[in-house]
Amino acid sequence: MMKKGIVAIIPVKGNSDRVPKKNIRKFHNTSLIELKISQLLEANCFNEIVVSSEDESILQIAKDMGVTAHQRDPKYSTSDVPMSDVYSYLASEVDYENVAWVNVTNPLAEAEVYQNAVKAFYDMPSDKDGLMSVFEIKEYVFYNEKPVNFEPYPWPRSQDLKGLCAPSFVINILKREDLERRGTLVGENPFFYYIDPVTSSDIDYIEDFEFCEMMYKKKHS
Repeated sequence: MMKKGIVAIIPVKGNSDRVPKKNIRKFHNTSLIELKISQLLEANCFNEIVVSSEDESILQIAKDMGVTAHQRDPKYSTSDVPMSDVYSYLASEVDYENVAWVNVTNPLAEAEVYQNAVKAFYDMPSDKDGLMSVFEIKEYVFYNEKPVNFEPYPWPRSQDLKGLCAPSFVINILKREDLERRGTLVGENPFFYYIDPVTSSDIDYIEDFEFCEMMYKKKHS
């Protein structure tokens, strides 16, 4: 029988292509995986926290910190498998009604962000089928050499640009059965949960790692 509530899944690969061992390398006085587990534990808004990895050292960190360690089939940690397959696979491995997909690479998103997300998920309109974290884009955007979010004359102020947003993947919450069946974190009619761009910062490259570490140190030193 499916359990009520929300399980938070933190997917963590042992290695990464652009920043080697980024999830376990030193980040200020901790690591990205330890920090994210700590943030979710502090939030105290999930029924269970599951760290999924093929890497034994990461799974041991999860166990040591008192959360569930899920031994992932190694094939789902390779670049050969589409992310849709990874989403469906991990959804099939948990038995909660709802899944919160939480990436480890957003270290500036702290406990309050997750608390507010869960509250927004439970309070969202009934026609919405999931929560998607996004950030607003306040830039002059062109597509096919045409302006997308403004009229070029008279030239607008940046604060007057039409709102565009992009998914941040700080947190997505949706029904487990939808995630398994559709293999996507984005619902057919998602509720947009806005987070500011700095808090939404994601680590892909070493420059991102250094920026996030600097901002985190500034706040916590």
